[in-house]
Amino acid sequence: MISLKLHLMELNSRLDTAVKLIDETHQSASSSMTSGSGPIAKEARGLAVVLLFAAYENLLTSLTRTLLEGAVKCRVGNRRLRPGFRMFALKSSVTSMRAMSEKKLYSHSLPKLLDQVDSRGRECTIDPGAFPSDGSFMKTSQIKLWCQIFDVGPPPQLLQRTWASVDTIVTQRNNIAHGAQTPDEVGREYSESEIRTLIEDWRQDWIYFLSHVEKLGSSRDFYRLPR
Repeated sequence: MISLKLHLMELNSRLDTAVKLIDETHQSASSSMTSGSGPIAKEARGLAVVLLFAAYENLLTSLTRTLLEGAVKCRVGNRRLRPGFRMFALKSSVTSMRAMSEKKLYSHSLPKLLDQVDSRGRECTIDPGAFPSDGSFMKTSQIKLWCQIFDVGPPPQLLQRTWASVDTIVTQRNNIAHGAQTPDEVGREYSESEIRTLIEDWRQDWIYFLSHVEKLGSSRDFYRLPR
C-alpha cells in the first residue's frame, strides 16, 4: 500500500554526505594525512553529528506524512481508523477547542468534535501535514511516542545499536546549533573510527526501521479497524 523507497534514498543520500565529509578531512588512499590529522578533522566530525540528526529528523517527519497519506487513501471514515490515526483526524477540532471561548464550547467546538468522531459517511479528516511532537525536539521520548501512536513495536528493538546514541546526538546537535558548543568541541568526543561506526550503525538501524514500517504499512489493516 505504501512504498518507502524514496525515504530510503533520502536517508542514504544524507548519510553518504556525512561519510564524504569524513573522507575528505581524514586519512584516505589519495591523501598523505595521518588519521584524524586534517586541519578541520575535528570540526568535520562535529558537523557529521549535525548531519546524523538532520537525517533522522527528516526521516521521521516525512515518514509520518507518508503514513497519514496512506490512511487517507484507505477511504474510510474516522470511526474505521485505528486509534493512532484517529488522533490525527481529531487534531484540528481539539486545537480549535483550545482557542474557543467557554460560551461556544458546547454550541460549536464539542459538536464539531463529535461529528468528526462519528464521521458520517466515508469522511476522513486527517491532516497529512500533522506531526505528533512531544516537545523534546526529537529525543528518544519522541520516538517512543511515535512508535506507540502508530503501533509499530518497541523502538529499542528496532534501533538496537542506535537507540543509546539518539539523545546524545540530539543534545550535541542542539549545542552546536545554539552556540553552546562548537563543531570542534563536539568532534573531539569522537575518533575517526567511532564517527564512522556511528554513521554506519545509524544507517543500518534506520534502514531496518523503515523496512519494518513499510511491511506493516503495506496492509490496509494497519490503518483501519476490521468490520
